[in-house]
Amino acid sequence: MNTPNYNALLQSLWTPPTTPITENSHSNHHLTEPTDITEFLGEELLWQQTIPATEPDLKNIPQDLPKQLITALQSLGINQLYSHQLKTLRAIRQGKSLILTSPTASGKTLSTYPAIIEGCINEEHRALAFYGLRALALDQCHKISQLLSSIPTKSRPVMAMLTGDVKSEKREQILKSEPHILGVTPELIHFQLKQTWKSAPWANFYQRLRYILIDEAHTLAGSYGANMTWLMRRIKLAVDHYGGDSQKLQFIFLSATCGNPKQLALKISGLKPTKLNPKPLIWIRKSGAASPPRQVIVTQPSYNLTADTAGIIHFLHHQGKSGIAFCNSRRSVREVTELLKSHQVAAFYSGITSERRAEVVNQLQSGIIKWIIATEALEAGIDLPELECCVLRGWPGSKMAYQQRSGRAGRSQPGITLLLPNALNPIDCYVAEHPEMLVSGEVEEVFFNDQYPIFAAKHLMCAAAETGIPTHKIKHYFGTTAFDVAKLLLAQGHLNKGRNGLWAKGYPHKDVNFRGGLSQTTIKLVDATSGEELEEISADIAHREVHPQAIYKRQDAHGQMLTYQCISLDLNSKRAILKQIADSPLFTVAGTESQTSSLTVLTDPVKLPLLFSPNCEIDNCQEYLTLELSFGEVKHITSGYNLMTQIYEQTCLNKRCLNYKEPLPQHQRCPLCHKLTRKAVIVKTLSEEKFEQPFLTQFSAPMVKVTMNSSAREYIQQFAKTTRTRLTRSGEPIPPGYQQLWEYSSILIAIHSFGHQIMRALQLVARVDPKQVNFTVVQEIGENHNYTGYFYDTSDGGNGAAEAVFKHLPNLADAAGVIARDCHCDTGCAKCLIQHGCPDGNTALLKQMGLVLLDAITSGRSETIASGGA
Repeated sequence: MNTPNYNALLQSLWTPPTTPITENSHSNHHLTEPTDITEFLGEELLWQQTIPATEPDLKNIPQDLPKQLITALQSLGINQLYSHQLKTLRAIRQGKSLILTSPTASGKTLSTYPAIIEGCINEEHRALAFYGLRALALDQCHKISQLLSSIPTKSRPVMAMLTGDVKSEKREQILKSEPHILGVTPELIHFQLKQTWKSAPWANFYQRLRYILIDEAHTLAGSYGANMTWLMRRIKLAVDHYGGDSQKLQFIFLSATCGNPKQLALKISGLKPTKLNPKPLIWIRKSGAASPPRQVIVTQPSYNLTADTAGIIHFLHHQGKSGIAFCNSRRSVREVTELLKSHQVAAFYSGITSERRAEVVNQLQSGIIKWIIATEALEAGIDLPELECCVLRGWPGSKMAYQQRSGRAGRSQPGITLLLPNALNPIDCYVAEHPEMLVSGEVEEVFFNDQYPIFAAKHLMCAAAETGIPTHKIKHYFGTTAFDVAKLLLAQGHLNKGRNGLWAKGYPHKDVNFRGGLSQTTIKLVDATSGEELEEISADIAHREVHPQAIYKRQDAHGQMLTYQCISLDLNSKRAILKQIADSPLFTVAGTESQTSSLTVLTDPVKLPLLFSPNCEIDNCQEYLTLELSFGEVKHITSGYNLMTQIYEQTCLNKRCLNYKEPLPQHQRCPLCHKLTRKAVIVKTLSEEKFEQPFLTQFSAPMVKVTMNSSAREYIQQFAKTTRTRLTRSGEPIPPGYQQLWEYSSILIAIHSFGHQIMRALQLVARVDPKQVNFTVVQEIGENHNYTGYFYDTSDGGNGAAEAVFKHLPNLADAAGVIARDCHCDTGCAKCLIQHGCPDGNTALLKQMGLVLLDAITSGRSETIASGGA
């Protein structure tokens, strides 16, 4: 008997997505059309506050600036400067380095470039302006070019933009025009330094280099910040090598959102106080800019996030407002864009071509596009004064990211920032419970470990292949750590010693993953019929989004969402071939799992005694944790995918009802629970498919293996058993959160919770960016109750975060215990336990179980010290 075609059977029961949103899908039915966003939200409005406007503090433009520059400013309508702009102008003219931390939309660009342009006109200085995103570089280049175009040709400095989108042949043509200001991405200069010796224009540029401007400095966390710091050291070496003076370089940092701006700027620039210059860097923080009022709104956490986001955008668009909506994934961007089905809405994410990026911005400025649906690719720095509203589909993960996204809209007129928390994400729910944090001034600090030996080795190899490194100046340019690393590289034969210093063969630059991601390989998405390159994505994303038979959606130049199916993914040719197909509600979701394993042990195991009972003497203590620092391997394996379908239909959103997320067309109320129905995206799985050969992304990095011995496991199991007995004996319902004691192994809960709590203390104790390390739990093969925890660096080759955990774990346990106890939640929340990006999905977590281990470490350590131990 043949098996029925279940796929076709299920598809026949579903209808394609309905027409574009034409009614309010977010709040319940209104008798009259709402005219205000708060009225539209109705009962879904959770919190709102209006940030009042501020008046400008204006100052006169110094009249000793070059006359042609003053005239150029006036031609753009700039007759005065904000107070912080004048302070910045004076500092740069005095030869000072600085960091400016005025808010978004406060004119930071105009703060810095007048003085830079003056130096280029009067002294023939050169400037490197670093922008982390190509879109940002394009935006800033356009803005400064407008100012420069008003200066007479005879004395006009030349500005050019060099990014990865500019072909190497075109770069040389640009350089022959002897540009004074180069807008670049860090990666371009990283790779270009290898070629300077055979390019007279580049050599001349470095000889005259005076200003190094770094925009959006708050993004320089973790591996990115460490690599940027080493790049600055290599630039200093190149400046001196080609006849310039690195001691006269002026560093100019810009950031609207950074918790430790001065510390960050000093670290990246390498500036240090001296007797002659006790304050090598000025911090300008007070803004004199005017700012319009801003309304901040938080909705109730949503179980219908995509449809609710689209409904809000549709309402605001219908009210004549323009804006930007941020999503936390590329898939969400496409889903929201498709649901809106409007030619005035454009999708924007990192994979689209440079031509499409420029087109979207131009269409927005000309009024063709009213709304942009974007990922973090538009988070930083882009000046879009046309936008009035910012909608966030879910919490972006940090206060820093929130402020950056919010600052993209409402820059020149009253603005609205609206956050829709995800009801399925504990961190979003925590923000919804504490919305006042959105208007507080505090943001996260930025950390990285530039002394990590892997960074030192890679960049020393690059410098040796670029200019060579004078042996007697290794410490001068690169620090003490570099000297020891250089000796090891010499001993291994990777560096060579010649008459003029250290040199290296080959092209070591390709081994530097500048942003610390998993893969530097990119895959081009190619149309099977036309051969046109559609987009470009990283290999690890390609495994999940354009595997064979994957359904992929993208927006064309006319704003139309098109549907493709992947015919083949060839990792050797780095191409995925996509064939356009008819629009349908079908989509695919890849199944990816992670594996972690130690390869090479770097240190002897360290035993941390666990003092669970205050009556136990440390000498007789049988319980302990074992820590092992090793170099290991992390694998992300995509082994198959689910074929799924979705419709946008009226449904019941009562989670306790049997009709929850079931289609109820034509029903104003649910037939079962009688609650009002709403439009929502309804998703169903049609089939599960497996690949013959799974796709693998893997990287090697340091990791800390954490295990409990059998005696410690027995105590944890007994503690969990006692807790379960106490909870059931009361006769009351089991409190929320404690149910996990019946669902998961107590060892798993304890070690997983412990790992998350340690992660919470990283910034306080080890000065580690939490995004640079992750924690996962693995069940050992053949043992039912032995679970092992792994802290591991999240970038290939490592970044020093796991090593910091290994060194500071007892102190981390002290701080983590304080954080957990100071939190007023019962069983754990986003403040003390839930971890953004948890590989295990934030399951098997209970605050009290982690505290058992934290307290035992703290007690064991105290007893050891009291008895005279180390």
